[in-house]
Amino acid sequence: MPHCRFCLDIPFRDLPNENEEGFPHQPTLDALRESAKSCKLCKLILWAAGCYLTSPGGIVMSKPSEELPDGRKFMTQVFEGMYDTKGVMRGFSNGAVVMNMGSAQAELGEPRSVDLDARFPRGSYVRPWLYGNWYISPYRDRHPLLVGLGIRLGKGAMLDEAEGNSETDVFIKGTYLRIRTDEESEFSAIVPGRLRTDFQGSEIAFQRVHKWVEECDRGHDCDKNHSCGKNRDSPIVPTRLLELGEQRDHYLALSHSWGLSHRITTTKGNIVKHREGINVAQLPPTFKEAVLIARKLDISYLWIDSLCIIQDDFSDWEHEVSRMGNVYAHAYLTISALSSADDASGCFRNGCDIKFASTQNPHISCDSWTTGFTAIPLAAGLVIGERDNAVEVRRFREMATLGDPKSRLYVTCEWMPPSLKDDPKYYLVGRFGREVDPFEHEPLNKRAWTLQERLLSPRTLHYGSQEMYWECQYCVLCEDGALMTREFPTMEKVVASRYPSGGDQPRHDIWHKLVQEYTGRHLTRDQDKLPALSGLANLMASKTGDRYMAGLWGNNIIKDLYWSVEINEPSHRCDDSEHDATIPPATKAIVKRPAQYRAPSWSWAALDGKIEYSHLNEKGIQARCLDIQLSPAGKDKFGRVQLGWMIIEGPLYLLHQVEWEKERYKRVFKFTISVELQSGTRTKKFGSGHAKFDDETCFPSFALMLDNEHALILRANGMRTFTRIGTVSLVRMSEVNHPSTSAGLVMQGKNESEKLGWSVEDEQAAGIADGSPQIVTLF
Repeated sequence: MPHCRFCLDIPFRDLPNENEEGFPHQPTLDALRESAKSCKLCKLILWAAGCYLTSPGGIVMSKPSEELPDGRKFMTQVFEGMYDTKGVMRGFSNGAVVMNMGSAQAELGEPRSVDLDARFPRGSYVRPWLYGNWYISPYRDRHPLLVGLGIRLGKGAMLDEAEGNSETDVFIKGTYLRIRTDEESEFSAIVPGRLRTDFQGSEIAFQRVHKWVEECDRGHDCDKNHSCGKNRDSPIVPTRLLELGEQRDHYLALSHSWGLSHRITTTKGNIVKHREGINVAQLPPTFKEAVLIARKLDISYLWIDSLCIIQDDFSDWEHEVSRMGNVYAHAYLTISALSSADDASGCFRNGCDIKFASTQNPHISCDSWTTGFTAIPLAAGLVIGERDNAVEVRRFREMATLGDPKSRLYVTCEWMPPSLKDDPKYYLVGRFGREVDPFEHEPLNKRAWTLQERLLSPRTLHYGSQEMYWECQYCVLCEDGALMTREFPTMEKVVASRYPSGGDQPRHDIWHKLVQEYTGRHLTRDQDKLPALSGLANLMASKTGDRYMAGLWGNNIIKDLYWSVEINEPSHRCDDSEHDATIPPATKAIVKRPAQYRAPSWSWAALDGKIEYSHLNEKGIQARCLDIQLSPAGKDKFGRVQLGWMIIEGPLYLLHQVEWEKERYKRVFKFTISVELQSGTRTKKFGSGHAKFDDETCFPSFALMLDNEHALILRANGMRTFTRIGTVSLVRMSEVNHPSTSAGLVMQGKNESEKLGWSVEDEQAAGIADGSPQIVTLF
């Protein structure tokens, strides 16, 4: 379908901004209707004109009065998307706005549109006016970037003359048509959008990978000394590497899921044979494609854990696992088989597979994802290859292609929030919407071992189920051209977060966030809980000089102790029970205990289940750690633990369960228990709070205060020996410096019958639980 002369004459490089005088297109709406029968771009422009006349909904920002060249002033209402700037509030197309603490989501489907035939009968004098959506580059030069093509209908070119606007109220709505181009096009410098490749192992895909490597090597036009390029000489060499060809200095590392498929491994029985050579044809698809990637990048060596570690030799396995941090940290590049569930799945996603290229598994760009706006799945096509000096594209939706191979542009259906000349947005996902993690639901991201592999790798090439991604210390680049800041921490940020900060504000501790994510991931062998982080722990200890203790750190030990099993109990602020139906149900992470001892109870590694950290009051710390002893199960002091205990001093109380003050609390708080802190003799009450047990609710139990508001819940093993079983946070607390001077509430004497169910150990512990500092041992 050829394009009309009006579309061919669109000055894409010089399109005006949305709040400027529009560029004239077809002379009338009737002419646009007629041209849309034969011109693909006119057909898309007609569709976008109908969308523009609706109210997008979501978050709307009011801007002060603006003055036009003729002196007129008007207020502008700017549609920003479905998330506010902090990502806390989410709007919907129907105008509803709710609190949303979950991950970013886009509404799937067609954006709402006005019936133009009903609104503008034939003969109506309105015409289409075009404008561009100009963002600015986050790179050093801050040059303008064209991301979208906008269309509004009106009798005149000015914004206030557009249909739906008035002389006093003007709406700025963004663009409903997305512009993309090819890498070799003359528009590539000003149009960031690209089409994804149909097959990630194609020559076009490798051309993009080469370009990413080159851009990263020269510093992304930002800081040529940024850290992702520092280790390219690979000063540290792994014990074993797969040699792929002519010897050079660099090696690649593979991050992959083992899964349960048949795989080849190195063992004591075949290591001599493997040293003689491994037939590439015998490798599973994931390994075979990793070899291809290395050869395409002209890299001579490849590190794969299952082949470079002797899997049935525990001594070798333990030694190599402890060094994995250095293996990934000094790799030239890490290959991430992000979408593969096992070694048989391969690295490359093939768009021809209906599993990946259908509405059953729809692709939504990160740009749409971050805005939360209604998005059309598979709006942009996939590049298949080149034929006769032209790019061959597989389309799923209506798409217009303009220009010759040197100036080709693709126009697709996708809304982008407005970026104005006097207030431009950076083209950076997360800056014009909510932060997005495109790896969130990928199989590899659910595997515990790969957390340290991703964090320690200076540069990673991810092969995802929807597209390829480049992640380095500076940014994350998506195959479709989207640019994101790297939200996943780097090693430098993790180390920096472990040092104390001044002031009253809680310190941003990245280690805690890493542990929270790590405990939500899966392990094939539960005894790998600590070894799967040992490489990271080893490097952190060498950089900080801190002592690592079964997942916790000596310089931050009291704060590291205050973790709890993740509980989510949504609530509302009224007493109307009918409103309970509007909130999601309460949830608690599933907790499992390993069959064999793995860590002391005060370590999160003692159980399987997602945990969460809460801040302690630095100025209110009441506990102090006197000693910690750990017995490693092997030679790696950062790996498996055979036995451990801690001597800690802090105020100790008896914990007693009480009824919730309001009936609705019983309905909302399914897992949190209302408790009181009492003296062991139960003659005084010192405070009340909320208890979260790791597993089953257990009384009698005891509270060891960490600061003036938070405590560990302990189960007595003897007079001064305990096991950690949960946490408690206080809502009311009396002075507890000394029981005799506290404002505790005197209670009834304890009846002997109430002792039923108390063990000798409980009675002994109750004897010292008087609110004063006690020295106890936690196992």
